[in-house]
Amino acid sequence: MGYTLDRPDELVSVAFAGSSLESLPEVLEDATIERLDATHFRIRGNGGEWEFAAASCHVHRDVSARFYAAIPPRIVPWSKRLFWRLMLAVAANPLGVRLLRAMRR
Repeated sequence: MGYTLDRPDELVSVAFAGSSLESLPEVLEDATIERLDATHFRIRGNGGEWEFAAASCHVHRDVSARFYAAIPPRIVPWSKRLFWRLMLAVAANPLGVRLLRAMRR
């Protein structure tokens, strides 16, 4: 997981469908991924270079910030807001807590 130069505000995850690389470190700083051909890739980073074969490469971007910016939040109906205010007020009072417990039985 990390960020790309073209979209530094989106978290990116890259997954390869193939055998794992034993010598690949857990964390790569300033890594570059290069597609050599249809099934071969090269990763450069941390002063090393790794070439490997994979059936496919999947890039996943976290677009939740853009998604929620495009869709305005839903306004909660006044009846639901009133209900929860009353319930919290009742639950804040010891007598109200006993009343709620009695209603639950």
